[in-house]
Amino acid sequence: MSIVLSAVMAGSGNAAVCPDPTVWQRTFRSVSVTENGQPRALVPGTRIRIAFPDGKVDAGAGCGQISGAATMNGAQLVVSGVNLLRNSCTDDAGFAQDIWLAAFLDRDPTVKLRGHRLVLTDGRIRLTLTDSPDVAQDPPLIGTYWVLEAVVVNGVTTAPLPFPQPYLVFNANGTLVAFAGCNWVSGSAVFHDGGAVLGEAGITKRGCPIDNPLLETRVHNALDAGEVTLQIEAGRLTVDRAGGPALLLRSES
Repeated sequence: MSIVLSAVMAGSGNAAVCPDPTVWQRTFRSVSVTENGQPRALVPGTRIRIAFPDGKVDAGAGCGQISGAATMNGAQLVVSGVNLLRNSCTDDAGFAQDIWLAAFLDRDPTVKLRGHRLVLTDGRIRLTLTDSPDVAQDPPLIGTYWVLEAVVVNGVTTAPLPFPQPYLVFNANGTLVAFAGCNWVSGSAVFHDGGAVLGEAGITKRGCPIDNPLLETRVHNALDAGEVTLQIEAGRLTVDRAGGPALLLRSES
């Protein structure tokens, strides 16, 4: 799904010169968000990310990828051709949040940048972000409580029921444990850059009824012995392997 927003060029004749315009080649993540002077809560497990490749903006806030051409006009970030592409996430609230962020960027917000701290505002919405490595980094793979959002098999995305919520945890001792909706999956992992080699995974044999019996099989298969890639981006983890299935998860810790 793709949404194209037309850019609205706001005047900036009275804008002060941006004190430090070097946003280019940097990636910022949200620290706080206010709207009409009040805190705005983000969808649980999400975080706003805004990157500035030279002459472009690349952003996301939950379920989409926002892109557009960008220039600095004094203290104003002028974004044109804003495009929003929905990814495989099935969370409608997350995608609505991306639409909200895309519309904000389309209004050409003003910019204040001091060191690691970036503030974008359109007069109503104020985003405070940072690229400090102590704050802006994604949650760690190990020890984070990863909640399952969807399973992808042959390009088809299936979301689990909201309750009971499946999850995955990688432990510091090289073990993993996952709840698949009824039964538990356990296994091991040897990590390397960009992925891991998983050991043979076991699964309990509880006989509780579940509405999607394939879900447990797919979670087990995704975490069974073999090579997997692990990618964390904006608070979300993708566990993928050749031939699938892939797990899409979000951070809850």
